[in-house]
Amino acid sequence: MNSRVNQDIMGIASMNATINNNRKLLKDGKRKPFTKSLGGYNKNTNYKPYAMPEVRPHVLRRIRIMTRRANRRLLIRQLLIGGSVAIVMIYWFFF
Repeated sequence: MNSRVNQDIMGIASMNATINNNRKLLKDGKRKPFTKSLGGYNKNTNYKPYAMPEVRPHVLRRIRIMTRRANRRLLIRQLLIGGSVAIVMIYWFFF
């Protein structure tokens, strides 16, 4: 029981030491916060957003129709394959 208490105290002490060291680094200016997180923090980049070209409505309509057809074909294919696998598994399981 005594050794477990000592381990818990040592764990808490090491966490406190880590927090204090990080605070000292922030105060000295040696470390900037959130620089290694997703996307960074206060990044200075020469980012120019991509300007999409103008597209005529009939081209967009054609793309929409083609995408719907492709999605419908994919759905039908998935249903056929899934249904056939399910039928085979049910037949194998019950008979």
